[in-house]
Amino acid sequence: MNIRRSSALSILLSVFVLAAPPARAENTVATLRLDWVPGSHHVGPILAAKRGYYAAEGIDMTVKPGKGSGSTVQIVASGGDTFGFADAGAMALAVSKGAPVIMVANTTPKGPAGIITLGKKIGSPQELEGKTIGTVVGGADYVATMAVFSKFKIPASSYKIISIEAASKTAALLTRKVDAIPGFRFGDYLRARVQSDQVQFTLYSDWGVNLLSNGYFVATSTLDQKPELVRAFLRATLRGWKDAVADPKSAVDALMEAYPESNRQFVEQGLPMVIEHMHSQATKDAPLGWMAEEDWKVTLAAMKAAGMEGNLPPQKFYRNLVER
Repeated sequence: MNIRRSSALSILLSVFVLAAPPARAENTVATLRLDWVPGSHHVGPILAAKRGYYAAEGIDMTVKPGKGSGSTVQIVASGGDTFGFADAGAMALAVSKGAPVIMVANTTPKGPAGIITLGKKIGSPQELEGKTIGTVVGGADYVATMAVFSKFKIPASSYKIISIEAASKTAALLTRKVDAIPGFRFGDYLRARVQSDQVQFTLYSDWGVNLLSNGYFVATSTLDQKPELVRAFLRATLRGWKDAVADPKSAVDALMEAYPESNRQFVEQGLPMVIEHMHSQATKDAPLGWMAEEDWKVTLAAMKAAGMEGNLPPQKFYRNLVER
């Protein structure tokens, strides 16, 4: 009798095990290191995380603030974070020196760099002659400024460069310690604009100097060994960006919920600017994130003028995982 009961129980357990769904594999743990404290040009992945898009792709994602593009590139190159979001030029400079990273999507192909002044707007590159310019030497906007000087053959003797820390640039302009500062439209310009209605801005891309700005990159080993993880990351991230374009308020709300210390006015005013820079002339008919070789060639030429090492072809710096 006991044997019969034991056999029946075994059969029932076997049926239960066969009928039960398989245990779900744990999500892959990954991190995204931003280039700076979260702002309007970071809302895409933050909204994607809030809406569960990474989880739906099997990724347990953590979005981390950064301390500049150069720092972000170093962290990802050394394996400290899985993904990075940084200026394309800064990443290219690191790659030219041996950093094993590669950009897989760029959401800011229309360069947001330009020159910021008080009072009179700079109407032409020649008007920069005689000016004292405060900048972070070696930074992305500095490189863009040097590209402008080079393109229009403005001699170094005709202007003065003063090295200033990133956090002090806006204050230096507003207190007139310098005549102008280079910066991003939805960064330094916006920070200055909310403090003074006398602030003026001119995009370098309006002068024909369009340098790729921020995009998403990974270590080359990650792309080689885990290509599906990288593709899943991009699907979720770009889905978040498309939602942000369609519903900016929800995107701002998501960022403020995740980072309540952020300035809501700054983020709200900056997001429409970010959206306007999502396509360059070369990518206007392509999906968000897709990169044009033409834009990379212009960017790399500017980086070489700023001291980038080597003579690597554009394909060494990026790979389009976003299909056109």
